[in-house]
Amino acid sequence: MNYLYKNEFEEVYQADIGNISKIKDSQSKYNNKLIYEAGGTLNGYCYKDYNNFKTKPDEICYIAECVFDENDMFVDYINENKEKLIKEGGISTANSIKEEIRDALKYDEYYYEYQKDGIVHTIQSKDFDDELINIIALETFDIVDWQTTQSYICETDWTLLIEDYYKEKIKGDDLEL
Repeated sequence: MNYLYKNEFEEVYQADIGNISKIKDSQSKYNNKLIYEAGGTLNGYCYKDYNNFKTKPDEICYIAECVFDENDMFVDYINENKEKLIKEGGISTANSIKEEIRDALKYDEYYYEYQKDGIVHTIQSKDFDDELINIIALETFDIVDWQTTQSYICETDWTLLIEDYYKEKIKGDDLEL
C-alpha cells in the first residue's frame, strides 16, 4: 500500500458542518494540500457552509456524504472539477441548488390554484418568481444533511409551501395572474 499521508490535519476553515483542513505531513506528496472534511449530523455526514450559501452563491456550500465515501476531497480538485461534480450530484453551490429546483419543478404542469372573486388563477411552475425559488433553496439547504440536494428536492412535495407563498403574495400585492 502506498504511503499517502498521516491523519494529522491543521484546521484552516470551520464550516457550519465540517471544515477545510491542511494536511501536515512532510513525508507525503500531499503535504500542505487543503482537504474538505465532513462533519456529523443526526443522519450522517456532510459539509455545509451557510456563509458560502448566503454570500458566495457560486462557491461550494454543500457536499453530500456519498461523495466523501468515494475519494479524498482535495479543495483544488473540487474547484478544478466543480461543474462536472455538480452535474454528477453530491456537491452543490447556492446557484446550483436553485437550478436543481427549477429543473425539478418544470415538469409539473401546474402547482397552484387560487380562487379570488370567483375566478380561478393558475401559476405555471415556469413562472415562479425568484423569491419563491430562494425560499425553497433555503429550506432545502437548512434540512438536507447527508444526501444529495437533488434527491431531497425530488423527494419533497413542495405544493403546500408554494400554495401558502402565493396566497400571501396575492393578499399583499393584489397580483395580476
